[in-house]
Amino acid sequence: MHVYLNGHLVPDKAATVSVFDRGFAYGDSLIETLKILHGQPVFFKDHFNRLSRAMEQAGFEAKLDGGDLRNHAVSLAEANLVADGRLRLQLSRGVPEIPGGVDPGGRLTPTLLITTEQFPGYPEEEYQKGALCFTVAANRGRYAGIKSASLLPTIIARREAVKAGATEVIFTGGHGGLIEGSFTNIFFLCSGSLLTAGEDQPVLAGVVREKVIGIASEMGIEVKFGTPKIGDLRSGEDAAFLTSSLLGVCPVREIDNLKLRMDRDLVQRIAARLYEQELDDIGQ
Repeated sequence: MHVYLNGHLVPDKAATVSVFDRGFAYGDSLIETLKILHGQPVFFKDHFNRLSRAMEQAGFEAKLDGGDLRNHAVSLAEANLVADGRLRLQLSRGVPEIPGGVDPGGRLTPTLLITTEQFPGYPEEEYQKGALCFTVAANRGRYAGIKSASLLPTIIARREAVKAGATEVIFTGGHGGLIEGSFTNIFFLCSGSLLTAGEDQPVLAGVVREKVIGIASEMGIEVKFGTPKIGDLRSGEDAAFLTSSLLGVCPVREIDNLKLRMDRDLVQRIAARLYEQELDDIGQ
């Protein structure tokens, strides 16, 4: 297995990063996770644009070329014989001249790491049964739109949900509104309209989320932005589904013991259109 590290394709066991690297020491790094389909990274331009926005917001002074980065990603997938899988890109602020302290100091040389691995997708049973979700009174906070490697709160919340037998945890924050999942965005189908958290909320707007909003509009489904509370949802009538780059579109069967309607037909139609867009994106 190989990785791409700072301009070089190297065996994973030979790849090393300084213990003083800020990505390791402080989680001071940005990440993107992409689906690989037929050896090609899916929606690469969208992910790269989100990464570029995050770099600007977080004050990263590195300069990346999207075309070169995509070529490296494709070469890495080919070297690792990954036809269908996932790709993770991580950009750390780098290693300071004088280690220690939260302040990164002056301009640093960034650390860029790309990894790929086989991932055949989630079990079909998960889509048929639907996701079981629990809520937690927490969210990503003010900088939710920056996809960073500082994921410990998310990991803790997700571990609690998994221990309780859930598929996903849904963040609510103090107001009780259902914002997003730990690794997914969530949509609700209420009275014929799709409802999802707007970017005025502490939400990490996923690439697939944006695609689904567009697909719904193509289908003539009105999309509204908001965060319903559990008490706003009607058991057996309202529906919900999760989205992410790797999960795609997955129906939700239950949130905090509230049973929802499983609108498999809508989910399958959206998923089919999303797959068409994925193939179009990679030119196949």
